[in-house]
Amino acid sequence: NYWKYFIGQQRGLKRLRVFDKKKKQEDELMAWVKADATRTQKYGDIVSLLEQGYTERSKFEKSATYMQEAAFGSEMVVMGFRLFGLLNQLRTDAKDSEKIAAQVARAQAAADEFWKDYDPATDQEVTAAMFRMMHEDVERDLQPSVMNTIEKKFKGDFDAWAAKLFSTSMLTDRTRLEAFLAKPNLKTMEKDLGIQTMESCLSHYRGILGPALDLAGKDIDKGYRLMVAAMREKDPNKSWYPNANSTMRLTYGTVGSYVPADAMFYAHITTADGILEKEDNTNDEFIVPARQHELLKARNYGRYADENGELIVGFISNNDITGGNSGSGVFNGNGELIGIAFDGNWEAMSGDIAFEPELQRTISVDIR
Repeated sequence: NYWKYFIGQQRGLKRLRVFDKKKKQEDELMAWVKADATRTQKYGDIVSLLEQGYTERSKFEKSATYMQEAAFGSEMVVMGFRLFGLLNQLRTDAKDSEKIAAQVARAQAAADEFWKDYDPATDQEVTAAMFRMMHEDVERDLQPSVMNTIEKKFKGDFDAWAAKLFSTSMLTDRTRLEAFLAKPNLKTMEKDLGIQTMESCLSHYRGILGPALDLAGKDIDKGYRLMVAAMREKDPNKSWYPNANSTMRLTYGTVGSYVPADAMFYAHITTADGILEKEDNTNDEFIVPARQHELLKARNYGRYADENGELIVGFISNNDITGGNSGSGVFNGNGELIGIAFDGNWEAMSGDIAFEPELQRTISVDIR
């Protein structure tokens, strides 16, 4: 999903010539700034601050992304994070039985949740593959110290390392973990390959990547604040989009078709007939269960049929949509619930950066 999202986003940004538009906006803004000495003193560092911040951040961005997506993508590592409080307590004061018991209880609760759907065999394959990829793609001095262990003790064999880790660590076996929690001790934790891996990744992120990104972020934040202030001062009567992050967001729009390219047309609705037309039992995405096929063939839609006897199953509109909006209710002008938004069209993937109402569509299931 994420992979396809970025392909669509890049296509949209190129098609809408977003870079050219943003560059023109930046050039016009800085020309306005430089036309006045007071404005130059106040806003003259906007571009240099942003360039400096993004240049510095780019040095660490790749490593940070691999840490987040690869290292922290290992469920074993994430389970290790949940035991970090117990590890700290054992190091700080292993004799405080009350605090140890509290940390054990937290760890046990986390383990109960973790083991509901954990598949160690799959996680072992994923962990080996992701750490191998990080080792191959990230600069050596920006890799966590666990890579030294893999190189020296396992001769760079990531499969062998993962096999040893998953066959011995308390993080990958419920019986081993519960045996440890019954008698927790620091020595056992510090010798555990899974705990060592988790702590190596966490220390690397906290000690190197996090501070470096934070430092670069200060220049970016300052440059961005100045840029927004300058833009608002330059065009005081313009209505700017507010930053709606971490707020309850509402979007309005109109149901409608669109033309994605020359000689192409997508209607504003889809019907149940389309489910059968697209049926392909050799493709997981287009399998129609036998009972559903039978019911759709019968076309007995009852009160859910429209005036033409069709069953509308989906519709598109020029509402905005972004990650996290799936499942949001769609209401008509009378405040009546008519659908549930669940995706955006291919052209909408660039909507977070550039919104184009003639092309971008929210896809919703019709629940009337």
